[in-house]
Amino acid sequence: MKIRKCRLMWLEVLLVFLVSCSSPPPPSPPLRIAIQSVWPTFGAAFIAQDKGLFAKYGVQVTLIPAPGYVESLKPYKEGKADATFIMFSDTLMLDAEGVPSRLVYATDYSDTGDIIVSSPYLNSLSELKGKKVSIDGFNTFSHLLVLKLLKMNGVNEGEFQIANINDPFKVLEALEYGEIQAGHIYGLAATQALAKGYKMIGKAGDIRHLMIDGLAVNAEVVKTRRQEVQGLINALVEAMDWLTRSPEEGLEIVAKHTNILKAELETTFKRVHVFTLAENQEVFKTGGPLFEGGKEIIDFFYQKGVLVKIPDLNTVIDGQFVAAIGKQP
Repeated sequence: MKIRKCRLMWLEVLLVFLVSCSSPPPPSPPLRIAIQSVWPTFGAAFIAQDKGLFAKYGVQVTLIPAPGYVESLKPYKEGKADATFIMFSDTLMLDAEGVPSRLVYATDYSDTGDIIVSSPYLNSLSELKGKKVSIDGFNTFSHLLVLKLLKMNGVNEGEFQIANINDPFKVLEALEYGEIQAGHIYGLAATQALAKGYKMIGKAGDIRHLMIDGLAVNAEVVKTRRQEVQGLINALVEAMDWLTRSPEEGLEIVAKHTNILKAELETTFKRVHVFTLAENQEVFKTGGPLFEGGKEIIDFFYQKGVLVKIPDLNTVIDGQFVAAIGKQP
């Protein structure tokens, strides 16, 4: 009798083991992506969502919209998002600050999306010696943008005054009241400034290797969910291609999700250079624009004393996913 009971117990244990082995693993949670509302190329994620491209490539995604850029970085920093659309310079900063990040896809570079505008009586950046120029935050990409463009035109740091103005519309006000003679401005405020007769005397497109935007993914997610990240990039590449071919419909989708006027999105979209897949694959190559820009960005932040550690470009710049597209079966 005891032998019989033991056999039954072993059979029960074996059955439980077999059932547990045959049960499929629990599904992975969706990849959470933080996304700011105002930059239209980031809106390719909304297109991928609405067009079913995430599902096509076998990845579940939850988009976390934010009204502005700073707000979109917050959930990523706090671990409440697995990825975020971001400037490359900020990817390096976050990685150095202890948020291990990998730039896995380049969406665009700002051409005339970020510009330096000046009073009507000025004609060039070289005329800004001794003048007051505004930036959008000290030790930021805006600070780097202004310093780099002026230096390229013979005006070194210390040869002009800096005003810190964090709102582009307040830059416009400061120009109107004569508080500054030039300033970094972007978005709808830039459109208004040009319409009022202020001059564009510098643009981000002149230092495009420093102004690259893209998608940063947490390093642990890249390591443990590689196949899903690949599906995510596949979907974004297809969505971006669709957006560039059908901008009218594409920006309508983005406008619907962001509550931003389509006309405003169109204006910004015309001022950026969208990376094709082939350009993406070139941008990520060793010695390419990301590496070139990365060295300058790191040097700038190091000299300003804001880097806790020097990020490893060979680690942060991760082109494996864009490189794989076209080689997949």
